[in-house]
Amino acid sequence: MKKLTFMMILLSFFISGCSYFVVEEDTVEYIALANQYDNYITSDINQLENFQSFINGVTLTSSLASVMIEVKVYSSLGLLLETRYGSGVIFHEDSANYHILTTYNLTSIDDKETLSIEVSDYLGRTYRAFTRRDSSDLGLSGIRIAKNSQRVLGVLEIADYPPMVGQPVMLIGYQRRIINALTMGMIIEVNYNDDQELINIKTTVLSDNFGNGGVLIDMNHEIIGIQYEVENGFTYAHGLDVIKAFYDYYLAP
Repeated sequence: MKKLTFMMILLSFFISGCSYFVVEEDTVEYIALANQYDNYITSDINQLENFQSFINGVTLTSSLASVMIEVKVYSSLGLLLETRYGSGVIFHEDSANYHILTTYNLTSIDDKETLSIEVSDYLGRTYRAFTRRDSSDLGLSGIRIAKNSQRVLGVLEIADYPPMVGQPVMLIGYQRRIINALTMGMIIEVNYNDDQELINIKTTVLSDNFGNGGVLIDMNHEIIGIQYEVENGFTYAHGLDVIKAFYDYYLAP
């Protein structure tokens, strides 16, 4: 309760400053979208009851899809070389498995190395996990855990629309070694490649390397980014188009 109360105060303070961010875009379409978004921030999100509804949704629903990941890397002789920790989010399910999205660096190993993966859910219950597919180019990895009929977990959808500068976001992950830590911040930069694909975003969310693989969600509780780095007090995340590309790659036959 103390944690939730502190967060509510922090969120109220944070949102009050959202309207001060200005993006220099002069197209008619962008201006219309920006005006609509400003109205959304000032009229909808800034109301206490909507904050409470959002936080309740995160606590009772979205956080059920967040996991902590422990990876042990072994040599060809079976010697433990290192133990890595990170975060992940359940982004797909089938009849037998939950599928978890995380960063490539958390599960990547050399040819002669092996690894074991243990996942802890929002209640600290553990699962044996296995790498299904990863991509060094996209910087993401997908692992799976078997479903347990007595343990129902959440699954988050990927957002349809890209986030904007000035948009509030919530990070759910293992930051500061706390399972399901919730941290709010704001998007301050979005970066597109030459094909106009959103490749990464920069945020004011406070996190650390244990949060790598943590999920950034928007106010609709949808995935808009996956944390991969913290530098100089800013948190960076893979962008929406990178996540969508990996999702298609992950589910391909």
